[in-house]
Amino acid sequence: MPVLTLTPDDVVKIHNILVADFAQSPDPIFPAGVKDNNLLESAVSRQHVGFGDKLKYPTAHASAATLAFGICNNHAFHNGNKRTALVAMMAHLDKNDLTFFNLPHDELYKMIIALADHRMTDIVRMKKKSAKAASADDDVEALTIWLEKRAKKPQRGERQITFRELRRILNRYGFDLVIPASGRGNHRDVIKREQVQAGFLKRGTKTIEKRIGSIGYRDDGTFIATGDLKLVRKMCNLTEADNVFTEQFYDEDAVIDSFISRYRTILRKLARK
Repeated sequence: MPVLTLTPDDVVKIHNILVADFAQSPDPIFPAGVKDNNLLESAVSRQHVGFGDKLKYPTAHASAATLAFGICNNHAFHNGNKRTALVAMMAHLDKNDLTFFNLPHDELYKMIIALADHRMTDIVRMKKKSAKAASADDDVEALTIWLEKRAKKPQRGERQITFRELRRILNRYGFDLVIPASGRGNHRDVIKREQVQAGFLKRGTKTIEKRIGSIGYRDDGTFIATGDLKLVRKMCNLTEADNVFTEQFYDEDAVIDSFISRYRTILRKLARK
């Protein structure tokens, strides 16, 4: 199976989502945006380097590693390069059906710092700091080895997403999560919005909201329980039995937002490095 890669537009999109997410935090990405398009193109094109029809980085792990190295060290963005590199790497792995399982946040943080400092070989070989920084090829090879040990294929099933991501997905299908009429903050009603005829001789239309169920709720950044997610998909007729397949149900923005929510502590620490 060919390795799926990210485009420059994909990476800019990831950067922009990070910018929006951290805008009101103590660690905003400022100034934001691309500093040098040539450096961005160079970073992303590393995925396609090869000789004839033979790629230099032929596996998903190696391709993700060289992408992360390029974004992290080319400094194509004014700010947030390490954060963008980390999320882009995870998005690349996800695109190729790979993910981390129970990876300690501290381990992931040390990895991206080592990559930025050209010290990935020290991390993989578990040595003290070398006398000199490693070459780009050494760093990418070391990160590839690191990823091969940690990024695995997930079992088929629901993803772990936040309520904010679920709301965005449901909006695509004409549904939403709203505060119940009772005002209970620990629940959200699932509603369907429909256009119906209205007005004189029913020549106009209006939007009505139809309540179809309710689920427990804490806050938008909380991960929704797998059971509740399955329940929402069932009540909205968005299951595989309704020909809405799991890969189709989730969108790329939801996946990226999931990474940001899950690894927010690391991303905040990277902002101060």
